[in-house]
Amino acid sequence: MPAPEPGPAESAAVVDDFLPPQLRVPSHDQVDGKMMPWKQPLVLDGEMAACTECGAYRDWLILSMHGEIWLRCRAGHQQQETRIDTAWYNRHSGPADATHATFEDCLRHLGH
Repeated sequence: MPAPEPGPAESAAVVDDFLPPQLRVPSHDQVDGKMMPWKQPLVLDGEMAACTECGAYRDWLILSMHGEIWLRCRAGHQQQETRIDTAWYNRHSGPADATHATFEDCLRHLGH
């Protein structure tokens, strides 16, 4: 006895399971970098990090950009910090509360 012929394929219902655009977070390839405030002194390898230009040692912005970590003091001086890597940054940063079109917009948002 021959096997029965398969019937027409039933079309599956199309469900849009993506979040609405206003709730979507940009992917890593759509973001140039991330930053977080770090108000207290930053101790790395038993030493307190200090700005190489003005000596500030607290109230940092820690920037994670293209696999590098940078510290920015309140005076706007920036220095690369090789004792921190992106894994450290990801462990210590919280969820992003906003995205910004420009670096300056993000600085304003964080009060720097």
